[in-house]
Amino acid sequence: MENLFVTKELLERYGACQHGIDWFEKEFQDGVELCEETIAKIKEAPTEFVWWFYNNVQQDKRLYPLYGVNESNGVNGSDGVNRSYGVNESDGVSWSDGVNESDGVSWSDGVNGSNGVNGSDGVNESYGVLNSYGVDRAIFLSNQPRRYSIFGKEVTEERYEEAWNDLFKALKGWSPTFNNIKAIYLKNGSDWKKTPIHQAKELSKKEAWAGMPKEAVELVQSWPEFDAEMFQEITGIEVEG
Repeated sequence: MENLFVTKELLERYGACQHGIDWFEKEFQDGVELCEETIAKIKEAPTEFVWWFYNNVQQDKRLYPLYGVNESNGVNGSDGVNRSYGVNESDGVSWSDGVNESDGVSWSDGVNGSNGVNGSDGVNESYGVLNSYGVDRAIFLSNQPRRYSIFGKEVTEERYEEAWNDLFKALKGWSPTFNNIKAIYLKNGSDWKKTPIHQAKELSKKEAWAGMPKEAVELVQSWPEFDAEMFQEITGIEVEG
């Protein structure tokens, strides 16, 4: 596998959390090539950053021991699959996430039961889709624009980017977890061989979101687009509107 040169700018472009960026900048001020020596150093990085890096920047097999992945990337019954995640019964899939029963899919996310899809996200039961977002049951569609929203209210791209960046700074690497596997893993010294996977259980919506940082909750609550009822429906967190 070709070694990747990683920079702070690359991590920011891919949406890394500030916590991970701070660690990277402290260790590799001028950037660094992803090689054996670097990977040995990454063992000291925050666990969340390693997991994020594996899923969002490069699925390097040398990261498997750090990420807890055992020769698997969620690909099942598929052909010609490259740098893709959660892919099932699909052909010719490249740089795509959450792809299911689809053919000829490239640089696309959330694609289900669709053919000939390129550079598009959120595509379902469609054919011949190009550069389009949020597409459902469409035949031959191109250049469907991306729409930005916060709590269901349409906003400008600039406002969306501002809210996105502020939110992830406030979250400081935190994200909701809907099972307790990560907690068990950390409790057992971050060693998968010692982790009793049979103790894993699904967490409720309220349990998954319970640890959301107070700073992030207060930030979201301060937004002009905030909808307390929708926020509670999604997270189980009850706050005033």
